[in-house]
Amino acid sequence: MLLIIVDEFHRLNSVYFNNTLRQPKIEFSTRKTFGGYYQKVQHRIVLSWQAYVEHGIDETLNTFRHEVAHIVYQHHRTEFWELAYRIGVTKKYAASPVKPLRRKSRRYTYECPSCKGLLHRKRRISSNASCARCDSQYNPQYQLRLIKAETK
Repeated sequence: MLLIIVDEFHRLNSVYFNNTLRQPKIEFSTRKTFGGYYQKVQHRIVLSWQAYVEHGIDETLNTFRHEVAHIVYQHHRTEFWELAYRIGVTKKYAASPVKPLRRKSRRYTYECPSCKGLLHRKRRISSNASCARCDSQYNPQYQLRLIKAETK
């Protein structure tokens, strides 16, 4: 199994990156709370053994390609998805979640004036909050607007 994943890394690196990527440490975890993740500091990709058992090698390779794209981009913005699809990621999410998702109570909805992205919160946020997708530091140009407040 691990050999298939390592071979896939070498194929991706050769075909799409001109062998410029350094091979990450690749591990499987028996935890069931994720499909996989990339750790930049340790330069390692961890894949879920349980997801492999439940979804098979094709889904595991899809997750692995997603994590390889994170070596280049550590976010999920447009350029990440363009690269991910180019290297063979076939879908954004696994066929079924590995861990059931809980519905969260969302009383307040905020919108970025620039990207129109939505932020759902249980509590009100301060007036000095801006969109992290548009700028990682506080920027009044991207100050979030309250667009919905539910009352109990």
